[in-house]
Amino acid sequence: MRFTSVRVSLAGFLLVFALLASVLAAQKPLPISKGSPQVGQKAPDFTLPDTSGNLVKLSDLLAAPGAKGSWLLLIFYRGYW
Repeated sequence: MRFTSVRVSLAGFLLVFALLASVLAAQKPLPISKGSPQVGQKAPDFTLPDTSGNLVKLSDLLAAPGAKGSWLLLIFYRGYW
């Protein structure tokens, strides 16, 4: 009974180790993006659709009533295909 639990634990450990090793080996380093925004850099004005399909402009968000002194967080998801 004791020997079986040791083998199952060892098999589980090896399975997890193999999975982690394969994930790490499959990751490719992202190429350097020279045109990406930098921390603290002012974002250029842009217009994008929201989840309802309405166009939203960055300058409109910054000029909205009560926006003075408010924070606006932009998150960029950089894809690599």
